[in-house]
Amino acid sequence: MKKFKKILAMTVALSSVMSLAACSSGGDGGSADNTTTTEATTTTAATVAINSETLASEEQAQVADAAGLLPDVELENKNIKWFSFYDPFHPTTSGNTKSISLELFETKYNGTIEYIPTTWDQRFNDLSTNLLGGTGIDFIAGGDLDSFPKGVPSGQFEPYDRYVDFSSELWSSVQNLNDMFILGGNHYIMVTQASGGSIVVYNRQTIENYGFDDPAELLASGDWNWTAFKNMLTEFVDNDASLYGLDGWFNEKPLMLSGGVPPVELRDGKLVSNLYDENLEKTMNFMFELNKNGLVLDKNLTGWAEHPEYVGQGSELFYIGGQYILESAPEIWGEKFGSPEDVMFVPIPKMDGSDKYYVDAGMEAFMLCKGAQNPEGVARFMECCIAAAMDENAAAIADRKSRDDYGWTDEMIEMKHTIAQMAKENPVYSIHTGVPNDLSSILDSGEFGIRAPFYGYEWATVRDTLADAADIMIEEFNASLEG
Repeated sequence: MKKFKKILAMTVALSSVMSLAACSSGGDGGSADNTTTTEATTTTAATVAINSETLASEEQAQVADAAGLLPDVELENKNIKWFSFYDPFHPTTSGNTKSISLELFETKYNGTIEYIPTTWDQRFNDLSTNLLGGTGIDFIAGGDLDSFPKGVPSGQFEPYDRYVDFSSELWSSVQNLNDMFILGGNHYIMVTQASGGSIVVYNRQTIENYGFDDPAELLASGDWNWTAFKNMLTEFVDNDASLYGLDGWFNEKPLMLSGGVPPVELRDGKLVSNLYDENLEKTMNFMFELNKNGLVLDKNLTGWAEHPEYVGQGSELFYIGGQYILESAPEIWGEKFGSPEDVMFVPIPKMDGSDKYYVDAGMEAFMLCKGAQNPEGVARFMECCIAAAMDENAAAIADRKSRDDYGWTDEMIEMKHTIAQMAKENPVYSIHTGVPNDLSSILDSGEFGIRAPFYGYEWATVRDTLADAADIMIEEFNASLEG
């Protein structure tokens, strides 16, 4: 136990460093302010800069069609309170256009969303303060899985089962996703849709120059697997010492989940360990081999900086990241990865011998806060999110945006749909960053946890060091659910 405490102290410090790196690198959710804000702002349909008259014709059609999927009810309380370090709903505060889901909420229920801001660093402290103070916060983001399941026994969240009907057309379409996160017999994460996970970006000119098979063609033939991926990296790096193989800030998680098994998961409403699972061991050994053979950009040599621009320059073969890295003006992402006509992406390669491509899927999801002042309003807004995603016009609008705003080719758009379908069929989620802090610190460590093989530590040794301590913490967590 003394040895474990020493390990834990070291990994807590490392986790702090990695959290700062994650914040500075951006990501799906927007950036946090440097100061904690306690003043709430309310944006109503009357004050939003973009309203239904300014929507494109197809967006107007989507609002009209999707509204027909929603229950015809009258909300007694029409305002719901959103707590976060970013605001995806209001164009006046985040610079984005109004979402179809918010447009539905406003037009169908005359609803409003009140934004209660915080910062990345202070979000958990501020959440506790607001809950204790009875602010009546309704919901927070759940898709990043950094508050779940640890926030349940600590009394931060409550189940939403009594506010929704899983037999309805809307909720039955996403019940399987929601059932993946049952804890103690209850649903705590409101999942409204799954999305494609990480992608492998490459430059086709580089692929052609070295005589490699195009990864997109390998995917089409079912041959985009670990061996093909590793062989290409090996041959590329062996050509020249100045060439780099694989880059990206967060490669470990998508590669780890390509075997279909997370390190811990919820099963029958309880937290369980998969640390000795055979497929997890295979993924860890695969990552260890990538590092051992010098196929990963050594960030120790680059001041802990990634270099996606090397892909565009032809000196780096693959870059792993979220699809958002290509969701900007083509001149922006083109500076990194090359001319738009040369850039392509594919999903993470599948495990050798597997007939499935497991996707480290993303998701649009939310959590209902303890003491929420308007849970019924939140449930109706969740249904607006589901309806917006279900409507047949949604894909056409998204494709138009990818083509017109991002400069994507038809092949890229088709690949986006392919990965999205994979995410629906075989999604894998890891909750290892949302378990209690002591457990998360050892699981997410680069030296003693699941990222360790990617940094040159053999998995068998790493696993045997942390497994017993992890089991004890998991037992304690499950016992807390019963208390």
